Amino acid sequence: MNCQKCKTENEQNALFCKNCGTNLYSKQVSNNSRNKTMDILVFISITYWFAMDFLNLIIRNFINNWYDSPFKYFQIGTNLIYAAIPVLIALSIRVKGLKIPAIIFAGLTSLYILYTNIERLIGSF
Repeated sequence: MNCQKCKTENEQNALFCKNCGTNLYSKQVSNNSRNKTMDILVFISITYWFAMDFLNLIIRNFINNWYDSPFKYFQIGTNLIYAAIPVLIALSIRVKGLKIPAIIFAGLTSLYILYTNIERLIGSF
């Protein structure tokens, strides 16, 4: 294994460079933990997304006049969180060529979700 800093050849199982003492595994561990954290956030976001869709479906089908009740504010509140999820998922994409278009699409999707919820909230007053 070669040292990233001084390019010295080290043994395969060495933890530190024999020439400069640099930790040979510090960056790999931080990238793996970052990837794992991002995967967990994406999983939580997608789970939240489906749970809120299911809950909103139940509210709309089983509560009469839900749009005139306090459930309307619950739905608007959950949709505001729902609006951030496409951006979070787009940020988790690791392929550089797809990341920018995904962020742009997710941003537009989030703005649309925010607009419809704010319009619905303002229209209720």
